[in-house]
This record gives sequence, structure tokens and C-alpha cells, in this order.
Amino acid sequence: MKRGNEATNSHFPKAYYYLQRNYTLQCLKIAFIMVTLPSDMDRRELKAYAFLLPSILLAAVFAFYPLARSIIGSFLTVSQSGRILGIAGLGNYISLLHDPAFISSIGNTVAFTIPFLLLNTSITLLAAALTRKETRGTSIAESIFIAPLAFSLSALALIFRGIFRGSVSIASRITGLDIAWLEEPVSAMAVLVLMGVFLDFALDYILLLSSFRSIDRSILEAAEIDGASGSRIFLSIELPAAASMLHTTIFIALKDAVLISAPVMVLTGGGPFRSTETVMYYYYLEAFRSGNRAVGTTIATLMVLSSAVIMSLVMRRRRNG
Repeated sequence: MKRGNEATNSHFPKAYYYLQRNYTLQCLKIAFIMVTLPSDMDRRELKAYAFLLPSILLAAVFAFYPLARSIIGSFLTVSQSGRILGIAGLGNYISLLHDPAFISSIGNTVAFTIPFLLLNTSITLLAAALTRKETRGTSIAESIFIAPLAFSLSALALIFRGIFRGSVSIASRITGLDIAWLEEPVSAMAVLVLMGVFLDFALDYILLLSSFRSIDRSILEAAEIDGASGSRIFLSIELPAAASMLHTTIFIALKDAVLISAPVMVLTGGGPFRSTETVMYYYYLEAFRSGNRAVGTTIATLMVLSSAVIMSLVMRRRRNG
């Protein structure tokens, strides 16, 4: 019985790559048939598909193909060199969900995401609302708010690390608090949230500001003629008109919060005591530092599936009003 299992495992990689190669050939055949079949199709439609083809190919090569490999790899036992050793089934998922470090990373990600979303959305909306009307002073404020886009992520992380490092840091001197900001779990998470807001603020501000300024001025002027106050116009006209863009900024912030890893790497290194180790930083440690490919593909698959479920629920709720 053992020899049979060994024979199966030894032949499995060959069968896997054979099926994968034939699957690619079948996809190419289907694409060829789809291109050659519509002889009566309008030339404009064919031209449109031709323009879309490079993007589709890029997405297939750099997104869909790696995603398919990750999903398949999450059900396999893989060595550090990438050699397929056998079928793991749901074993990778079971072992991952029983790992205390992974469960802790989920809690840390949630602990970062909630305050980050609330703080980032409120500050960005307030800044865009205060500068939505073009005056002499708004250009200066806009330049200040957009300035973070000129800095790289690693540079900002090093700046934040210098400001909050140690109990005699610049932040401690300004606030008068004797706190080792990056050496305590709560304060380290707070600094990470502040840095996340600083990183996302500029882009979200530009999107919201453009949304406010794209509102038809005749509607606002008509409301003013009817005697509506400034606050009433903002709450009843401007804010509902910018709601779609506000939802977009929230989605962007949610994506950045769930996928945060580089700021953690530079600023806290997951510490202290793994209190700032997020899911993606845990993925980095396991997949790249430890070379555990099976855990890496399993985490990637879980992240993609959970993101797909969340996005489908949100989009369904938006369609239903």
C-alpha cells in the first residue's frame, strides 16, 4: 500500500503539469475559435476587442494565471524548492486555522482596520468639504494636503519611526508623555494607524475634492436662491452627490488596510510581541522568510475568496439601495 502511494505521488507532478499544459492549449484553441467565428460581427466591435486584448492578456498572465496556481497549490504539499510532493487536500487550511499566530494576525488586522477606516474617512471628508469651494487660500491648503504623494512609502515609514522611536522621541517631547511609542502594543498600533491615514489621505482627498467640484453649480445656486443655508446645501445636495466617490475611497482604504505589510515591516517589524503583525505581514514571514509555499498559497487563496465575498455583498447592497 505504501508503494502504491509513493508511485501515485511520484507520478502526480507529471500529471499535474500535463493537465496544466493541456488546459493552456485548450484555452488558446477556444480563443482562436472565438476570434474566427464572428465573421458577421461589426468591424467596430472587432476593433474594440483588439484594443482590449493587451489588457486581457496582461491580466491573464499576471493576475488570473498566478491566482489559479495559488488556488491549486493550496491543496498540495510543496517543498521549499517548489517541488510538488503530493496532495494535501484541506490539510493546509486546517493547519493554518489552528495556528495561533495566524489567528492573532487576523485580530491585529481587524484592530488596525476599524480605527483606520473611521479616522481616514472622517479626516479626508472634512478636508475635502472645507476646501470644496475655490478661494485664494484653498490652493495653499490643497498643496499641503497633496504633499504626501511626493514621498515614498519607505521614506515616510522611516520618518515616522524616527519621530516615535524611544521614550525620549520627538513625539514624547511634543506631547509631554513619557511613552515608548513603538515598544507598547497599544501605542505601536496607534502609530501604525496614524501612518496609514497619512499614506492614504492625499489620494482620497483628491478623489473627494474632484467629486465635490464636479457638481453642477446651477443646482447649488438655485438652492441658495431658494434660501437654503450652506449646511443644508452640503447635507442635502453636495454630500449625496459625492456619496458614490465616498464609497470608492472607503473601498480603497479597506483594501489598503487589509493588505498592509510594508509599513509594518519598516515601522514595527510586527512587534512588540507580534501585536502589529497583520495577515499580510504573516504571509510575508511564512512565504518568503520561512519558504513555506503551502502556507503562502493558502493565505493568498483565503484572502482572495474573502475579498470576493465582501465585495459581492457590498455591491449587492448598493444595487438594492
